Amino acid sequence: MLRELDDLYIPANERQLRNVQRKGDELDKQVRTWAQCVIGVLPRGLPLNDDEKYLFSLFLAQQRRLNLQMDAYQPDNSFLGTAKQIFPFAGGRPDPEAFAAVHRIVATRLDSDIDRASRFFCEDNGVDPEGERAIDWRVGIRFMAQSVYSRLANAELKKLADSPRRFELAAIARDLSSDITEKRQVMLSTAPARAS
Repeated sequence: MLRELDDLYIPANERQLRNVQRKGDELDKQVRTWAQCVIGVLPRGLPLNDDEKYLFSLFLAQQRRLNLQMDAYQPDNSFLGTAKQIFPFAGGRPDPEAFAAVHRIVATRLDSDIDRASRFFCEDNGVDPEGERAIDWRVGIRFMAQSVYSRLANAELKKLADSPRRFELAAIARDLSSDITEKRQVMLSTAPARAS
């Protein structure tokens, strides 16, 4: 059982703490790997720079994590799901507080990486990371990740590489990445000139 202390969940024992940390590491790796697989399916010629691709992958991973969490809260009406509800000892039902703690840990890691990556890019280019243009650029990358994810949520990525859906995905990715490029150019053009 986890104890609640100022909105923080403290595991009751070290074993439970290690279990939550291990599951957090597994979930973090799973969603980041999934995001990299999506990037591998997208066209190579997108006009995103390396920093934008990295931010895009982080937003994709965060979207995947969020949807996995939401899916877990949906009732499982399959035969196996019903059997687990009737005989909870057979399914090894996870502790809902520990499950929420795992997702909170991974969400915090991803949010921190997103903030750090966008801040570094902005500061390296003399842009205020909290400025309107920087936020608009970042929102554009997030919107692209959400749009791409909405078309991939239930797809098997291995089969997608040979599917006609890949062309639809490519068209969407090209349009949205062009929008991100425009936002980046506007953001950088308004940045104060740096001394060389």
